[in-house]
Amino acid sequence: MTNIPLNLLFITGLLFAWNLTILHFVSKWIYDFFKEYENIPAEYISRKIVHIFNGGITALLVPIFYEGYYWIVVVSAFLFAGYISFHRMWRLMYWFQIKENAYEVHFALMYGITLMIGVVLGDIWIGLIPILFMSFGDSATGLIRAFTQQRRIKSWDGTVAMIVVCSIIGYWQLGWYGVLAGIVVSFIEKIPRIDDNITVPIATLIIVYLKKLLIQ
Repeated sequence: MTNIPLNLLFITGLLFAWNLTILHFVSKWIYDFFKEYENIPAEYISRKIVHIFNGGITALLVPIFYEGYYWIVVVSAFLFAGYISFHRMWRLMYWFQIKENAYEVHFALMYGITLMIGVVLGDIWIGLIPILFMSFGDSATGLIRAFTQQRRIKSWDGTVAMIVVCSIIGYWQLGWYGVLAGIVVSFIEKIPRIDDNITVPIATLIIVYLKKLLIQ
């Protein structure tokens, strides 16, 4: 294992501080603001804010700062999964964690797993695109549904929002194939009673990897 540059250690420290700030302060402020509105699921909105600003923003920074050191982000994702799991058992972060499910833990675990697969396969974007779909695309559908349906339900307006967001991300990295991937994954997200924090990244990873095989 090579020595980690000091500037990368500094950046990693800043990202840890950023992620913890979002978890404990920003998302809680969002929850406190929206809990005043009886018909809006405040904890659901707060969770999506965590997904966007922790998962999505961090993922965008990975290829900029961590080339050659992607394992640091993989390990960090698993550490955060453990940290969130600890809070579920001992001190629930009620503003975005829900007793009935551990979907936020699944999010962190899949974050680390998909990124690790991308590293192993030699193409970081195989891991990053699923993370971006999960972080931004799935959050778009969740936020739209929270405001329009005012409950956790897989409605078509949310699916349309996810198609738009994932298609933009997909086109950015994979052209029209990426748009197709975004559409397919958005319909997979709508499957009921299955955690989309698992289905979305797995389906996206398979589709993106198929693209790599076709190019070869």
